[in-house]
Amino acid sequence: MSLIPLFPLNLALFPGITLPLRIFEQRYLRLVTESLKSETGFGVALIRSGKEVGAAEVWPLGLYVRIVDWSQGEEGLLHVDVLGHSRFRVLDTFVEEDGLRMAEVEWLEEEAAHPIPENCDGLLAVLNELKQHAAMLSLKFDPVDSAEALSWQLAQLLPLEDAARVELLASQDPLERLASIASNLDRWAHE
Repeated sequence: MSLIPLFPLNLALFPGITLPLRIFEQRYLRLVTESLKSETGFGVALIRSGKEVGAAEVWPLGLYVRIVDWSQGEEGLLHVDVLGHSRFRVLDTFVEEDGLRMAEVEWLEEEAAHPIPENCDGLLAVLNELKQHAAMLSLKFDPVDSAEALSWQLAQLLPLEDAARVELLASQDPLERLASIASNLDRWAHE
C-alpha cells in the first residue's frame, strides 16, 4: 500500500496516454511542485460526484501519472503534461489542510505484454477514426504496438459512461478488454 496525492478529474485517463492539465488551485500547484522536486508522480481519478474545482468524490480506481512536460502560461496558469502509468485501487482518502486529497492505494498488477490479435483490424480502424476526431482533446498517443495500447486508447476515446470506463480500467487482461470493447461497440454507439 502507498499514500499518494490525488487529482480528481472529469475525464478518465488510461495507461500510456498523455494528458495536458492546467493548474491554478494552490493545492494542485503544491502537488505539481512537490512531484517535480521529488521526481515522483501522483494519482488521477475520475470524479464520481462533485467538481474539479472544490470538493469531489472519486471512483475507487485511478491511475498513477508522471509529469513529462511543463510550462508557465502567460495567464499565470501552470501547464503540465502527464503520462498515465500504473493503475491503483483507492482504499481510503483524507483531505489535507489546504484541500489536497490524499489516497491510500493498492497497486493493481501490471499486465504482461500481448501482441495485437489478428482479428482486431476492425478495432484498429475504429481507433484510427476516433483519433481523427480526437485531435481537439489535446491527448497524445503513442503508436499502437500491443493489445494493451489498443485497448487503452479505445477506452480513452470511445464515448462511454463513467461506470464502463472504470470497469475497463479495472480489467486485468487486455485480450478480455478488447473482446469486451468489440462486443459492446454497437451498444455504446447507440447510447
